[in-house]
Amino acid sequence: SQHRMGHASILGEPSHDLRQIPQQRHAKLKSVTITGFCSAKSLVELTCHILENTTSLDCLTLDTTCHPSCAVTKFDKCHPLMDGDSLVEAQKALLAIRRYVLGKVPSMVKLNILEPCSRCHAVESLVSTAKLS
Repeated sequence: SQHRMGHASILGEPSHDLRQIPQQRHAKLKSVTITGFCSAKSLVELTCHILENTTSLDCLTLDTTCHPSCAVTKFDKCHPLMDGDSLVEAQKALLAIRRYVLGKVPSMVKLNILEPCSRCHAVESLVSTAKLS
């Protein structure tokens, strides 16, 4: 999974340290989905490049889960499918989106952010998981 790749996280760095990808217009790109979106600096830079250089973009989907959605049983109970490290990285990805991506989304682009299920992956459990590791 993404968190085991040892990527350089964008968090903790000033936003002006984002590298610029050589400008190339993408005039026909309508929809982009990034599955396994994480806080990796290179992935955030690529996302910003797409937003800044794609005039035809209608929809951008950033999936921070990199797993299928949780399974809900007939008793209306979630069965979480993400481990603690994946949950922590998903929270970092959401922070990176808020800090670096949201301000670059043009008004005509629909932004979809897929995040861990709030029923079974509550923030409180993330805090306790982070303290244990």
